[in-house]
Amino acid sequence: MPKLIENKEKKFSLFLNSDRCGGCFACIAICPTGILEISDELNYRNAYIPKIKEGKEKYCFGCRRCEYCCPDWCIYVLDEEIIQTEKVKT
Repeated sequence: MPKLIENKEKKFSLFLNSDRCGGCFACIAICPTGILEISDELNYRNAYIPKIKEGKEKYCFGCRRCEYCCPDWCIYVLDEEIIQTEKVKT
């Protein structure tokens, strides 16, 4: 799954499953920091997917509002502890 953001200081990563995205842009509207925007990339559902604005990665603080509002469950935040645990299992 492609990472949109990896914040080592706050120990979380933001992921996007672009194939699941329906292009509703709820994540863009709900983001309190305004770091998400519409990309020019289409997925197989013929929907434009969100992307991080250039140079704005550091402003994401992992609030999970994008994750909670997504009707397609395509954007989510994982804590670094969970990511490390999954790496050990495989």
